Amino acid sequence: MWRWLKSNLQSLGSVAAITVSVVALYVAWDQSRVMRAQQHADVWPALQIGTQYVTMDEYLTIELAVENNGIGPALVDSVTAYVDGQPLGHWEDLAGFRPEGLPRPGMWTGALFGEILAPGEEYTLAQLTWPNLPEVRTGVDDFRQAVSTLEVEVCYCSVYGRCWTATLDRRSSRPVDTPSCPVQAEGRNL
Repeated sequence: MWRWLKSNLQSLGSVAAITVSVVALYVAWDQSRVMRAQQHADVWPALQIGTQYVTMDEYLTIELAVENNGIGPALVDSVTAYVDGQPLGHWEDLAGFRPEGLPRPGMWTGALFGEILAPGEEYTLAQLTWPNLPEVRTGVDDFRQAVSTLEVEVCYCSVYGRCWTATLDRRSSRPVDTPSCPVQAEGRNL
């Protein structure tokens, strides 16, 4: 046995060197994978879409907004919205779903498509306002029920090109991974 070891010492040293090299290569690859994941996590945007109903002495307001609750900028690539399965081309189209007798609201709208939302930034998509009058209040409550079927999807990406879709969904506000964002439909200004 000693004689075999003595005659094959160089071969054993070579095998040991190759083994150490392979282990070092694996450790370096694993470290770079962890560092890459950390880089992506350091700029992870997380958009959440929400609605708010505000009653003030003078006004009744329904607001639809998007907020970046992540730690990196969100590059918004597309926005889609539907009420009862009917696509909206503009946020102003929401006024068309109001019940009969409810006056047209005062509206403020903004197009989110193509915007960059910084961490912590909130963007108002639509704000509909009526005077707080008894004859208007019932219509606004009915309108809130009609708009409860509103579906909104915002597709956005991080600076590293990873993409997610945020939805206005009562069950979950967690964005879902998506390979890429769809192209914004022609004529839509959402």
